[in-house]
Amino acid sequence: MNIPMEPIRLTAMISAQMLPKALIDFATLAAIGAPIMAVILEITAKARKKIFYDKLAQQVTTLTLILYLLFIICLGGAAAFFSRQMPWLRDWFINPASPVMMFYITLGIALAGLIPYKYTWKKLKKSKPLHIMFGSIGALGGLATIHVATVVMQKFFTLQMESPNPAVPAVPFFTHFQQIPGKAGLCLAGIYLIMALAFAATASGLYLVCRRNKDDFGRDYYKFSLPVVSRWALFPTLIQLAASAGIVYYICGPNVATLYQNLPVAISFGTSLLLTIICCAIWIVTWRSEAPMRHKIGLSLTPLLVTLAHATLMAGTMNLYLSLS
Repeated sequence: MNIPMEPIRLTAMISAQMLPKALIDFATLAAIGAPIMAVILEITAKARKKIFYDKLAQQVTTLTLILYLLFIICLGGAAAFFSRQMPWLRDWFINPASPVMMFYITLGIALAGLIPYKYTWKKLKKSKPLHIMFGSIGALGGLATIHVATVVMQKFFTLQMESPNPAVPAVPFFTHFQQIPGKAGLCLAGIYLIMALAFAATASGLYLVCRRNKDDFGRDYYKFSLPVVSRWALFPTLIQLAASAGIVYYICGPNVATLYQNLPVAISFGTSLLLTIICCAIWIVTWRSEAPMRHKIGLSLTPLLVTLAHATLMAGTMNLYLSLS
């Protein structure tokens, strides 16, 4: 049997190039999705009067600040790297007129809500509405960041089509956010939101496993919490899978045959699908298990598998775009 080594090599090369972006995407979107997850869990705890939901929300909140720190380090490192490679890009990060300023504002709003949300958990135990308000501010700041990032990317790449080194528009930065994005921008933001929830739950599974000995809340707690985070990871991932398939079909249009005639595209999408199915299988088994902690190795691997699936999906999309252009 002849193994097509060249398409495999090309797929591996492009996927490796996409891996740093996939890692940044995972850290960024998980940080944005985790506060949403934590607030919903805390509200659920109050509504159902189940303390385990509250404990899980508290752990997810701690994870949120870790993810935001990782998110800031990743984006700061990426900004420094690309600014050194392309000096003209530095102006986009520091110019007061740059639309990136709005990104800094939404990031600040998110942290302004999340820090008191984390550190007033016990103090506001009897004032849940106020405490939930802090978490909601953090979650809304993250959601606003998704919208801002979508608009900034649209503006930047639109200008880059006109000039390879686009200058910062000479208008106040907030004017770029007074219009609702088009269908493409809204679809992209919607997919980012779904990914944020899936990535946050995936990271939560790893965090619970890693903190098992230090935050030992008992076997019953982990029998409860691990299936919960597995469901939180599973269902958004399935929705994301369907949405990604729809976008790929939309990109192809009448050229659907390209998906299986172009081997690098087929290998990339096939690899991404396989990795996603493996993750879903791990979450389903954990969800249905009587002893979820037995699947800690699988839960520990899912963040890596999800990141690789995201990298190969982006590699396949790039290959597809290049083959159709």
